[in-house]
Amino acid sequence: MWAIDQVTGGRWGRYGFTPTAAPIGPGDACDLENPGSQLANLPGEFILDTQGHCLDSAGKWRIAQPDFEYFLSIWTTPAWGGPPGITDGKPHWMGGGEVDKMENLGRTMFFRESFLNSSADVVLLTALPNLPDDTNITPMKFATETRDMINGITHSERCFIHAFTQPNRGYMGEGVVPAHQAEDYEWMTKTNQSADVRGWKLYCGWGDPFPNINGWFFDDDLGMSVVNHIRKIAQMPGARPPVVCTHKGLAFNGTFDSAHFSPRDMGVIARQFPDITFYTYHSGYDGEYMKAYPGDDVANSSNRGVDAFIKSLRENAWDATRFVPPGLQHGNTVNMYAELGTTWWGNMGDANQATHLLGKLITYVGPRRIVLGTDCIWYGSPQPQFVMLRALQFSEEAKQFYNLPYGLEGDRWDPTKNAMSGASYPSTGHPNVPGWPRDGRAHPERTIRNGIFGRNAAEAYGIDPDATRGAISCDQVQKMRDAYLLNPMTPTESMPLRSNLIAGPRTRREFFNFVKTDYPW
Repeated sequence: MWAIDQVTGGRWGRYGFTPTAAPIGPGDACDLENPGSQLANLPGEFILDTQGHCLDSAGKWRIAQPDFEYFLSIWTTPAWGGPPGITDGKPHWMGGGEVDKMENLGRTMFFRESFLNSSADVVLLTALPNLPDDTNITPMKFATETRDMINGITHSERCFIHAFTQPNRGYMGEGVVPAHQAEDYEWMTKTNQSADVRGWKLYCGWGDPFPNINGWFFDDDLGMSVVNHIRKIAQMPGARPPVVCTHKGLAFNGTFDSAHFSPRDMGVIARQFPDITFYTYHSGYDGEYMKAYPGDDVANSSNRGVDAFIKSLRENAWDATRFVPPGLQHGNTVNMYAELGTTWWGNMGDANQATHLLGKLITYVGPRRIVLGTDCIWYGSPQPQFVMLRALQFSEEAKQFYNLPYGLEGDRWDPTKNAMSGASYPSTGHPNVPGWPRDGRAHPERTIRNGIFGRNAAEAYGIDPDATRGAISCDQVQKMRDAYLLNPMTPTESMPLRSNLIAGPRTRREFFNFVKTDYPW
């Protein structure tokens, strides 16, 4: 974080564990020996990672879809390298250290990295694309077994799951019902009844195998069909409220029908179905350099990117600025959430970009509609992403620009109030916010930051954050994690054998010693 601040910190944002803290020094790093990096939750913090992944390394997909293995190997960090060993008396490893690289992305590593090596309280194991299900890399049987294993250990709900679906398998042309749609919809109904599915994951750019690429949009016949079927399922006895989560952005050109990963349909479908909760995964991000929203006359919803996602909401009169309650200055969309999987990971290395990312999503989607996903285990332990979100501070210019006088410490119901100050919660309450605390105490659980960390998503999924934290505080996972910590929950907490240590030189001297000893060219 010190290096990031040296290069990118300043005008719009910087990294420091409190708004008034001095800039992070050259000896600081994103590991457990430094303030704010603790595995224990900070005050008010409840972390619900809304995009966790793992795969069935023994699944049929390795025969039926061998290209997936190559695809995952080239961009998922834990799959790099090989097993651990000793060379010239020095230990070495890359990735998770399994002989089978794909096992580095399996359920054991998912459990270890998400629950033992990070501060996550609850993780959503979300779905990946492919039907029929038995050749999916995360088939439902595997997903439910993984969830049940984790929750069986904890005796609480630390993990829940999505199911994948698609409306276009067996595409036969425009206006013709795809050959397998009825079969797939029947599978959805049965799966929802048997697996306690908490939401549906869709990939608009996914279709039949190449060269018959046939993506779809939510506002065409295929998209409307699948949303209506999800609504129908949600009306069945005992069903959970409908949640539709879709990948937008991150086009992976050549692998998917990239044009259909444009978020231009998100404003359309959210407005048409106000009774359904929609998550735009990745918030439309497609690797672009993050700046302030350029304005409606410049942004194009048919592109990919966060600005295209915002423009889609804006042009359908469904962005947060249309829903500002009387007497307040910030609003929230009715039913649209902006998810940050890979998006935060891709922008947290630049404090200015990270500030613009969150600032414009707070403005146009809402402080109560942004949720953190990490896309881990693809990137190893999610802990570095949590630490960076804990530390991001808006500059004074950014606070003024985004009308966030307290940055991410603002109360997410009224961001013009400081949730970390008891003065914001007088006995008189708030004239425009029902249920405003009146106890004269700070309320860190109400900050925008802690909303993004998990409390926003918890509300959408019907999870009680504080009750859940209480239930898991002494469960078996907590005991397992504490067993290999030194000085747990103290300022000197450390974990020498952790796998989330950020390796590499951290000073000029360490860098030159590293080059001389390991790379003597």
